Amino acid sequence: MPPTSILRPDLRVTRPLANVAQQPVGPASREDWLSPRRQERLIWACVGLALAARAVRYLVCFPLWEDECFLVSNLIDAGYAKLLDPLNYHQVAPLLFLWLELTSVKLLGFSEWSLRLFPFACGVGSLILFRHLARRLLRGPARLLAVAAFCASYSGIRYAAEAKPYGPDQLVALLLLAAAVEWSRSENRGKWLLALVGLLPVAVGLSYPAVFVAGGISLFMALELILQPRVERRRDWTCWLAYNGVLAGSFLTMLRFAAKSQSDSELGWMQDYWKDHLPSLASPLEFVLWFFKTHTGDLLAIPLGGEHGASTITFLLVTLGVGCVVRNRRYRVLTLCLAPAGLNLVAAMLGRFPYGGHVKFSQYLAPAICLLLGIGAAALISAGRGGDEVRRRCLRIALVVLALIPLGTMARDFVCPYKSSTDARYRDFARWFWPSMQFAGETACLHTDLGLEFAPGTFHHLGWSAMYVCNQRIYSPRHRLGKPVNWQRISADWPLHCVEYRAEVYPYDESAQQAWLNSMGERYELLSRDVFPSPVYQQRGSNLLCCDKLVLYKFAPRR
Repeated sequence: MPPTSILRPDLRVTRPLANVAQQPVGPASREDWLSPRRQERLIWACVGLALAARAVRYLVCFPLWEDECFLVSNLIDAGYAKLLDPLNYHQVAPLLFLWLELTSVKLLGFSEWSLRLFPFACGVGSLILFRHLARRLLRGPARLLAVAAFCASYSGIRYAAEAKPYGPDQLVALLLLAAAVEWSRSENRGKWLLALVGLLPVAVGLSYPAVFVAGGISLFMALELILQPRVERRRDWTCWLAYNGVLAGSFLTMLRFAAKSQSDSELGWMQDYWKDHLPSLASPLEFVLWFFKTHTGDLLAIPLGGEHGASTITFLLVTLGVGCVVRNRRYRVLTLCLAPAGLNLVAAMLGRFPYGGHVKFSQYLAPAICLLLGIGAAALISAGRGGDEVRRRCLRIALVVLALIPLGTMARDFVCPYKSSTDARYRDFARWFWPSMQFAGETACLHTDLGLEFAPGTFHHLGWSAMYVCNQRIYSPRHRLGKPVNWQRISADWPLHCVEYRAEVYPYDESAQQAWLNSMGERYELLSRDVFPSPVYQQRGSNLLCCDKLVLYKFAPRR
């Protein structure tokens, strides 16, 4: 028989914590309020509501917003090998994620649906996996509250319908954690170790933070092996070394063939972008202040929260959950939950990955956050005065409050099916402009079709040109089909229209533009030049950030 584990049915964490955070809240009629059957119904209700919220966000089809466009514009006319090169718009993303997105585009076309299909599938899979993980580790109110918090998390709903790697980060973390827990509980550890080893290359290639999760699991496994009977250690330590060898090999392979070009190109820029989220040890007081600011800010914005202390409630509940686990001496579970964050903190000190700054960077920590939050919230309810009736009422209130998050998200998505008015305006213009222009003559984009750029940096650095090229590919009939400009068709009755996207923030080379006009003048006569302003407003407000322009040149052949 394998050594007894704290996660096995006889001594797993649920039993010791029952006296602290997982007592049944009290009777309802002649039954326990939280009988196993009722608890299972409530959990599936939370999962169903979360699925509905994610499906609504996906199906209402938000316009691509700038952060998505920065990344997915690199997929336009790209090959698999080209994605090994540095990306435009200062983007960094795991290679397997890029390849899966490109495969979706090649099979289904470039659209909001195809670009978000894989993250949506990851969001659905994460719900099922977290329910399984919580069932393995918790019971009673702690399990119910943990699942409810995970299902209600706004960031989980959001990143299940965005073409970014943050939703996959969450699924990969859950796959690794679930396999590690099964390894700890199983009598046949070999098959689960093989599952973990097989997952590692895919996980590391699909998610950068997977390295932190896999490293945390290595520490968890080491602690498990240290506490097992001495007679069984040699074989299991050999397996542990093999696991770490595969982890190191996967990480170095990813770094050498995929991430190195992105790192060499963007690390300096990223470090400047992350500067407020990279801790410094120069002053202990500064580090302590940074630590509390970070953990009451966006890092723990699950299920809701934000900067300036808006995540303080989550921080307090998670801290209480950690205290409950420590008091019951379940250090292996604590290692499984907190070691990935500790490794992330080390990487932040080395300037290699941000710690906090935005909840998108902590999606891989969402399972651990919700587990500890559920334990802390259940402990708080159990410790309250007033008897079982008051505790039952508190649990109901907590579930109702958590249910309001996905319900409110769905209502908001129906009323405002876009992230910002700028995104909606860019898409609405593309929906009107490109299909209409196919009836007015031959239309060519200076950047996409002619390879011209009079303001260097417009299509390489951050800017709303990314939304322009993405919406062009989706809504221009010719570009969507990949057809070239039909130069032979141009005539006096079928003029040539050249479209130029001009960004306000980049210096414009007037001489280069004039040289192009002069070269065009040798064969064509410039009939008109129209300008379509493209204002960009602050996401949450009416402040004008800039006003880019779409310039339309109309040419006819010289007689």
